[in-house]
Amino acid sequence: MILKEEILVLEGKLIKGIMLENRQHMTVKLLNYGAAVVELLVPDREKKSENIVLTHEKIGDYLKNPSCFGVTLGRTSGRIANGSFSIDGKAYTLEKNFGVNHGHGGLKNFSHQIWDYKIEQKEACTTVIFQYTSKDMEEGYPGNLEVQVSYTLTEENELLIEYEGVTDKKTLCNLTNHSYFNLSGNYRRKVTEQKLKIRSDQFLELNENQVPTGRFIDVTHTPMDFRHLKRIGKDIESDYVQLRRTNGYDHPWILEGKESQIEMIDEISGRKMSVSTTYPSVVVYSYNYPNQEKLKGGKVGSKYDGICFETQYEPDGINHAHLHQGILDVGERYDHKTLFKFTTV
Repeated sequence: MILKEEILVLEGKLIKGIMLENRQHMTVKLLNYGAAVVELLVPDREKKSENIVLTHEKIGDYLKNPSCFGVTLGRTSGRIANGSFSIDGKAYTLEKNFGVNHGHGGLKNFSHQIWDYKIEQKEACTTVIFQYTSKDMEEGYPGNLEVQVSYTLTEENELLIEYEGVTDKKTLCNLTNHSYFNLSGNYRRKVTEQKLKIRSDQFLELNENQVPTGRFIDVTHTPMDFRHLKRIGKDIESDYVQLRRTNGYDHPWILEGKESQIEMIDEISGRKMSVSTTYPSVVVYSYNYPNQEKLKGGKVGSKYDGICFETQYEPDGINHAHLHQGILDVGERYDHKTLFKFTTV
């Protein structure tokens, strides 16, 4: 396993980059600003390694990063309706940074923080452990929340992300990674040309403000049915009210099973990604609203250049009694894992 570290000074901030590479020439490049995945190089069926996530042209662009390339989001990922919630009868008000809603933890969420980190090396894998303490009432959330996000690269071409947290006051915690995947390599083809399978019979309906209504919809006979491997672009432009509301896919699917709940394949390169998670749902976002990001390699990001698999509790669960509330209590430990495994077909 190859390990490299570099020190970067961006707008007066001391930021560090970490690179891990295994014997199969799979490489992950991380940044302690936002505990972010910057690049992920994965071999194709000809053993040619190329980047399979959207990457900013300049490392300094991660300081703004309006589309949240590669970052860790928290305290909560997704939207919270009207920027408000209650715990044990006490109401909390959050920044409405997503229209009338709170989104992805606020304006100064975890993606805009410099994380501490340490590295653990073993013979079969190397782990980078990022740590951050979110102070009581930061972005409106109660409690001092200590979180840890670990990235482990194995010799079996797996990237394991582990989320942990403890709090000194009952609070919300719902962490995810926001990498945009494109298995074609160096984003040479749209993800709409690639295939996707999701082990899910239901998704959550979204209202006009793109917040879950709490209603589950059966995927049968809808464009949201990915129970069998399907080209991502096959139904994405369908005249379906849920897709019109989000300009593409941006919905929570309720996951079935315990492993390989998500599979993505690029048949031309032969790359296959299998995603296994302990979370109950995944928000799939097909980069419907690009922000003219300049990508590494000289390309300007455009619609459907990447796709996110935001494994998490259901967004806005705190405001729906029948969904996962996302509450972390004193004495409990937040503990979730998402594994990305790369093979070829």
